[in-house]
Amino acid sequence: MTLIFWFQFAAVCIAGAMSPGPSLALIIRNSSKYNRLGGILSAVGHGLGMGVYAIFAVTGLSIIILTNIYIFKLIQIVGIAFLFVFGILFIFQKNEKIDFNVSQNKLNSFLQGFSISILNPKILIWFSAVFSQFVKNESTFLTNSILVITASAIDCIWYILVALIVTSYGLKDFFQKRINAIQKISGTVLVIISILLIINFF
Repeated sequence: MTLIFWFQFAAVCIAGAMSPGPSLALIIRNSSKYNRLGGILSAVGHGLGMGVYAIFAVTGLSIIILTNIYIFKLIQIVGIAFLFVFGILFIFQKNEKIDFNVSQNKLNSFLQGFSISILNPKILIWFSAVFSQFVKNESTFLTNSILVITASAIDCIWYILVALIVTSYGLKDFFQKRINAIQKISGTVLVIISILLIINFF
């Protein structure tokens, strides 16, 4: 695995993690309603949930690449298309104000973060699209493990940063006002990387 290869993968993961949605709403809510630790524990749980999906995606794609290379190539093309479409949506879709009043259950903050990621089937689609571009026929167990750990760690670190920002000097409104800007940056990164991937594919 080259450093450029890893940076490309990390950039896609960062763009995905930064996209606003129910996970972001949960982290902000737990951070502001309870305390900083609640937000951090939610972030750690969410990162581990993403790691579980990453393992499933890598394992499934590794099996496919060994059994039918043509199906894997098709998955790669579809994956690039997904990344490009996600990028366009991120750029042009305007988010409404995030609803922080997400229904709470009696689970603790860690399990809330874990469950909101593990119970979202869209994440598996996202990871299949992403990992199909980076899992190779010659990929070793170490390489695939680095990919899984990177995806999980980036997600976890991003939401920990969100928890720290929200609980620092009342910056929740400051962060809220820049949600759309963050989304457009994420979308631009995804579009650029998808174009580079399609050029590399052909």
